[in-house]
Amino acid sequence: MGAIQDIFLEYGPDYAEQFGDRMPGNHLKVINDIICCRTSACGFTVYECGECLTTHYLPRSCGNRHCPSCQHQKGSDWMKIQIERQIPTHHFMVTFTVPEAIRPFIRSHQHVAYNAMFKASSETMKKMVPDDKFIGGDTPGHFGVLHTWGRTLNYHPHIHFVVTGGAWSKEDQAWHPSRPDFYLPVMAVSKIYRA
Repeated sequence: MGAIQDIFLEYGPDYAEQFGDRMPGNHLKVINDIICCRTSACGFTVYECGECLTTHYLPRSCGNRHCPSCQHQKGSDWMKIQIERQIPTHHFMVTFTVPEAIRPFIRSHQHVAYNAMFKASSETMKKMVPDDKFIGGDTPGHFGVLHTWGRTLNYHPHIHFVVTGGAWSKEDQAWHPSRPDFYLPVMAVSKIYRA
C-alpha cells in the first residue's frame, strides 16, 4: 500500500463522517477508490501458469485519475511526451493563486472558479507578452496544471504554468526570446490577473 492509501484507510472514514455532508461527492469517491485500490474490492485478474497450472490472483487497481499508484506510469509517459514536444528555448514556471478569503467560495463552486482561474491567468500572460518591453511576440507557449492543496495539506487552489521563454510573432514571423532570467513583471501580472 502507498502512503496516501494508508492515510485514507486510517483517517478517511472518520473524516468523511465528520465532513462528508460538506465535501463534494467526487472527493468522497476519490477517497473510497484509493482505499479500495489493489484490494479485493476492485476485483481480481486471474492468471494461470501454462506449465505448472498454478493460478495467480492479482488485485485490480481503481483507475482513479487522482490515485498515485494508478497514475504513476501515465504521469511518467505524459512527462516524456512533453519533454519531446518542448520548444528548444529556456522555460519558466509561473504560479497564479487566489486570496485565502475567497477559497471557501471557490471550493463550493469548483467548476466555474477553476475555469475562471485558468482563463484569467492565461489571458493575463497573452495580454502582456506582446509588449515590446517584455517579449514582443503575440503567441506565447504555455500549459497549466491546477493544484488544489498546499504543502501543509490545506485547501489552496493555484495553477502552475510552464511557459516558454519567449513568444512567436505573427507580424514578423519570428521568435522573440525573453531574457533568460526574467519573463514578466510580477506586480503587473498580479494586477491584471486580479482584475
